[in-house]
Amino acid sequence: MKQESWVTIKYRNDSFDVKWSPIDHEIKEIRSVDSEINIASILSLEVKREIQKIIINKGAHHAI
Repeated sequence: MKQESWVTIKYRNDSFDVKWSPIDHEIKEIRSVDSEINIASILSLEVKREIQKIIINKGAHHAI
């Protein structure tokens, strides 16, 4: 069973809720804070990689 958690991060002056899988080191969803819309599919690969680096470098529990 995959363990996934929600992490709130700050990226370019905006805050996002990111559904993160620490086992896969993979982003599952990205949403603007307090939104139900997953925007991961419309973000560039570069932006997703930057968000992933933020989570990995700061740790999923201390991302914001």
